[in-house]
Amino acid sequence: MQVIKKILIVSLLFILVTCSKDDGYGPAEINSGSSYSYNPPSSDYGSTSTTTSVTQYSLTVTAGTGGSVSTSGGTYNDGSSVSITATPNDGYEFSGWNGSNSTNSTISVTINSNTIIEALFTEVPIIETSSIDTSIFNADLIDFNYYLHSSLPDEWITEFNTIINNLESTIPAYKRIGFPDSMNIYAWNNSVPSPYTDPNGNTMQGASISGNGTDFWMVLEIPNDEFTNNSSHRYSVIAHEYFHVYQHSLSPAFSVGSDGEFNNPNAMDVKWLIEGAAATFESLYIQENYGINYFEEGQAWGVEADVTSDPASYEYYSKQDNNYANSVFMVLALVKELESIGFSTEKAFQSIFKVYWEQDPKNSDWKTKFEETFTIDVDTFYSKLSNYSTDMSLIYPSSSITVQNIIDDNSVIAQANTEVTSTESTSTESTSTETTSTETTLTETTSAESTSTETTSSTYSITVTAQSSSNYILSGSDQNGDVSGNDPSVSAKVGDTLNFNLNSPGHPFYLIKVSNGGTDSNNLIDGVTNNGASSGTISWTPSEAGTYYYICEYHPSMLGTITITE
Repeated sequence: MQVIKKILIVSLLFILVTCSKDDGYGPAEINSGSSYSYNPPSSDYGSTSTTTSVTQYSLTVTAGTGGSVSTSGGTYNDGSSVSITATPNDGYEFSGWNGSNSTNSTISVTINSNTIIEALFTEVPIIETSSIDTSIFNADLIDFNYYLHSSLPDEWITEFNTIINNLESTIPAYKRIGFPDSMNIYAWNNSVPSPYTDPNGNTMQGASISGNGTDFWMVLEIPNDEFTNNSSHRYSVIAHEYFHVYQHSLSPAFSVGSDGEFNNPNAMDVKWLIEGAAATFESLYIQENYGINYFEEGQAWGVEADVTSDPASYEYYSKQDNNYANSVFMVLALVKELESIGFSTEKAFQSIFKVYWEQDPKNSDWKTKFEETFTIDVDTFYSKLSNYSTDMSLIYPSSSITVQNIIDDNSVIAQANTEVTSTESTSTESTSTETTSTETTLTETTSAESTSTETTSSTYSITVTAQSSSNYILSGSDQNGDVSGNDPSVSAKVGDTLNFNLNSPGHPFYLIKVSNGGTDSNNLIDGVTNNGASSGTISWTPSEAGTYYYICEYHPSMLGTITITE
């Protein structure tokens, strides 16, 4: 009997335990909101149910122009740790994060609030080589080793470093095959005997880029009276000689040994193009950075009458040319001739400083490369010089022009030269006709010149930066004058060219048609070069009047108006 009671008690306990587990409750559903709860089932013993709450937050990850990120984010529990990696595209490098102070390309983010992270990338500057063989270039700048003698004042050494750093960032001289990767710079005050000898054992003197076929070096012997008289030449000579390094970096023929008299067909010896470009460049640099008209101070006084009657004589180094004044005069006159056939001022200087040397002109073909670059032949240019006064002040460039805008200019060359060429052709064909026909030709010529004047267009350069996600900061000019401040309006005419020079990492700059249309492809303005960049230059030559806009891809409050008139 005791056994039967024990069996019954055990059976009842088994039934009770089974019922408490099979009471009809399934697992609680997980809510889809920012938190969720799990409510355990009530027991038959009347215990109180408890709720456990977990908060969730959103993570949004984006990539600026020039790269990608490993995740776009999502929803995460409070306290979660998420790893994010930024990967730059070819031609870009990782530059930082919006939303994090870390400078590493991989970061770990702890989620304790709604979080937005943006990876930033910067375009790596590369040389634009036009038609030359890009395989001769390396990606690195030429290395300079400084030998600055103790005879030089401290202020000169400080300025030397500033100038070299500025030039390396403005007109970078890249290493190329056939030219040394490094160059020594030797400088001293000539109040002391020359303290340096070149690799051939010769005492250094003067100011030059010298070489022996294997090595090249820069010599800067600074006359003591330039310190005494506070002459700007003590600084301009640095820019002059550095510009020769720039020419070397662009043109292999420039580095071929020569005698300045055209005896080596594979070298380049045209003095007015070589030295005129370098001396003009140094004058523009001094004008821009020191507010001194070095054309007036250093060169205008040296122009000779024969530069207009016998310009070909200035092709030779044996021709006397005080401070390269006549070579500078020819360069400035060439700029004026290029402007008359549709080049902007910046494009004209860029063609002389950069594009021509990218063609690697030689003694054997320099005239052909001249015509290919400038669209006029050398003999025609020389004949034009006879119409010029030797007063250089009549052809000084604007004091507002900058070296950076010259090198960065990507404006389109207007086709004014087409009409001029056509008119000259008509005049030539009519030379043997009757007087009446000649008069008609002259009338047509006048008409063509009038048309060219009426269609003259302008090029405006505007620098764009951004310090926050609220506004673009613009600085430059348009048809109404200065452009400056936060998201200012910009104005131009149909046919003008607007160059926006961007330095706004993380804020891609778009030119659009409708202010609230975003940066969808259907809302982008046609014909814009590099639209959506955050570095480099965005260029647009409007063809229709109207109201347009610029806007940031990620921050719609960064918005400005562009008004185009007829």
